Amino acid sequence: MNKVLLVGTGNVGSHILEFIARDENRFEWVIGDIDENRARLQCNNASIGAAHHGKHPIFHPMKVDLLNIEKTADLIKKEKPIAIINCSVLHTWHLIRQLPEDLYRKISSAGLGAWLPCQLTLGMNLAKAIKESGECPYYINTSLSCLTNPVMGKIGLAPTIGIGNVDLIAPAIITYLSQKTGVHRSKIDIRLVCHHQHWVYPREAGYQPGAPYFLKIMINGEVITDQFDTNKIMYDAVKMYPEDISFTAVSASSTIKNLKAMINDEGISTHSPGPNGLPGGYPVILDAKGAKVNLPDEISLEEAIRINEEAGKLDSIEKIKNDGTVIFTDYAYEIMKDTLGFDCHSFKPEESENLAFEQIARFKELSNKHIN
Repeated sequence: MNKVLLVGTGNVGSHILEFIARDENRFEWVIGDIDENRARLQCNNASIGAAHHGKHPIFHPMKVDLLNIEKTADLIKKEKPIAIINCSVLHTWHLIRQLPEDLYRKISSAGLGAWLPCQLTLGMNLAKAIKESGECPYYINTSLSCLTNPVMGKIGLAPTIGIGNVDLIAPAIITYLSQKTGVHRSKIDIRLVCHHQHWVYPREAGYQPGAPYFLKIMINGEVITDQFDTNKIMYDAVKMYPEDISFTAVSASSTIKNLKAMINDEGISTHSPGPNGLPGGYPVILDAKGAKVNLPDEISLEEAIRINEEAGKLDSIEKIKNDGTVIFTDYAYEIMKDTLGFDCHSFKPEESENLAFEQIARFKELSNKHIN
């Protein structure tokens, strides 16, 4: 029986467990977390719920410390999973919402990419462990894959695919169009190139409009993009979601869909971020070979990459250099320096872990001043 390794049982990871526990799949699941008891309890919850549906998933909860690359590599070599899913992160993005409104808005305006060391470190360590293990599983990275996957790609550690972001927006657009036109969703198809920035701009304070994107809309095979205000669609479709973190259930669905498409060689046409280390999100084909960008004739891959790199500048990141060095935008640098005292204009991938713990410490110091 094929095994899947999932690391991280937070918001997205726990949703994945609940969904796959009730799903028709024939995998053994190795469920890792830095907190083994949390992994065990989350597996128990999913298994008990699945019993109501006559399902009996096979879960193996265990402690996995992604800061220990060697031990993680040994685990991968021993278990030989066909796929690995990273749902771990050192600092959860929505913690800044706990701050006073004016301070939250200021830090939020730096962009989530300003926290890239925290988003990158564990996923990159897992990629290193996969490489060290000598195994070749599909690697699905859920942690800000529009920006973390391209950093890993620059240093030869590219995940197979990401999840969410464009894959949150694309089905929302189809649902929005169906509700507005009365056309059944199955008759609507789109091709979308866009960045994480397009997801957060309508949802979080301080993000700026104007990021480029590409959107093609088809109903019953007929291209009708010109009949719509696509800027309004991009904004309003995201606003269909609740304002809280309920969307993490959709992120979990995105993950499971991508996993099954590759393991089962489904060859589906979908949308996902970070395929093979590319920046931002694209239409893709997912099958046993992994991820393949699936752009329409109207746009080249070079133009799609340019669009996403430009959009990334409104999400904190000025540039990712060929050696993986990340250069923050001036505005993100100034905001993080002013609010947290985090003085970093650029960093190399190998510096990510130390910088992540510096960001965490500085945020804790700030939150202790403002949160009772």
